[in-house]
Amino acid sequence: MRVLLAGASGAIGRYLIPQLIAAGHEVTGTTRKRRALEFTGATELVTDVVDRQAFLELIEGFEFDAVIHALSSLARTPLTFVDMRETNRLRSEGTSTLLAAARLTGAKKFIFSSHVYGYGFRDHGSRILDEESPFGQLPGTRLDAVQKSLLSGEQQARAYGGVALRYGMLYRGRGPIRGIVRDWDGVLPFVHFDDAAAATVLALETGAPGSVYNIVDDEPVSWAELQRARAETFGRAEPNGQSSWFTHLAAPFAAQLTAETAMKVSNARAKADLGWKPLYPSYRDALTADKELVDHARAVVSGTASVLRST
Repeated sequence: MRVLLAGASGAIGRYLIPQLIAAGHEVTGTTRKRRALEFTGATELVTDVVDRQAFLELIEGFEFDAVIHALSSLARTPLTFVDMRETNRLRSEGTSTLLAAARLTGAKKFIFSSHVYGYGFRDHGSRILDEESPFGQLPGTRLDAVQKSLLSGEQQARAYGGVALRYGMLYRGRGPIRGIVRDWDGVLPFVHFDDAAAATVLALETGAPGSVYNIVDDEPVSWAELQRARAETFGRAEPNGQSSWFTHLAAPFAAQLTAETAMKVSNARAKADLGWKPLYPSYRDALTADKELVDHARAVVSGTASVLRST
């Protein structure tokens, strides 16, 4: 398929490009930075989807079979509600623009990147949430804007016959160790970037029109435990810990997730309908795999191993 990947240089876009190409798809990716997609195998389209008129004028004459909405403005973990404003806009207005692009270029398939926190920033207890659980409800707080944007994006995409993917907390093994909340250990659903990308390719190819899927791994874990495990695996210092009240003061949006929210989410539908099987069913699997890559890279640098690894 000829795929327009909006947000190709973003967090999940970088993982999506190689998997789409490996699956035989032709990828054109949008980015706001010139040469951001160099050497990726994707055709680069430098544009800002927020400028609707300019973007639609730019792609006039293109032909695509599918559009994937992977836009966000989250270069780092969002800490405040201000950090979410642009992403909220991309999920609502951005979806409208990309659907207009799909119509203009003849694309019949559409994928919207949603998120499991649409189920609500609260302690859900032992209940396992599935795709039929209430989603996008408004608590009457500053979280309303976040929930409205997720619901708007999903409703627009599904009305077009597209697919909404509710990703868990995206992570990888390596990278900075984030701060933790000492007095909260509620579990959250996570998914490795590689697994999220793989599920997206499958949804593109086999997802039912108008459907929605939870894309999470098999083992929920608390934010604090994941950060501690990452630090231990890679020999880093213990993550900085703060009380929940201080976290609410310093990082009010992040606190909604790391100091108040606990949820368990089912991935049964994605497994059954898409044939998706996480490469990393647990964060432990991902940490083990990444540690092996890091150790091998160090061995190559030291001259004790070859660049190619045996399988």
